[in-house]
Amino acid sequence: MRFFQLLIVFLSMIGTSYAQAPQGIPYQAVARNSSGNILANQNIRVRFTIRDSVATGVIKYQETFTPTTNSLGLFNVNVGMGTVLSGTFSGINWGVNAKYMQVEMDPAGGTAYVDMGTTQMMSVPYALHAGSAGSVGSGSGSNSNTLIYTSDGF
Repeated sequence: MRFFQLLIVFLSMIGTSYAQAPQGIPYQAVARNSSGNILANQNIRVRFTIRDSVATGVIKYQETFTPTTNSLGLFNVNVGMGTVLSGTFSGINWGVNAKYMQVEMDPAGGTAYVDMGTTQMMSVPYALHAGSAGSVGSGSGSNSNTLIYTSDGF
């Protein structure tokens, strides 16, 4: 009996839960020294700065990471999930003005950062589609919550 009560509670929660986009941007790069040699299996420090309007604009968010590269010098981080220096990632108003991301690295893992460049952040196709998808109904309407099944499996 208790199992069925828990099942009913769980099923009722499914209808009221909402998906949220992850608050992070995947970033992957290969770390190299000033001579162009790969920094293999090494602790480095990377700083990301989100700037507003222009490449030298006001800092809206800044954070650091201390990843360890693999044997190919590759490292992965999620911008928005590092050690925050200023601002809040969730507080960035992505809908107002262009945003630019500056990437800096210290190959020794300290704070003597070398500027790796600043680039304007652009939309990806998935985000462009999501922006044009419109809203989903609340369950009132002829096509809401309808599952269509045909005998051929499609």
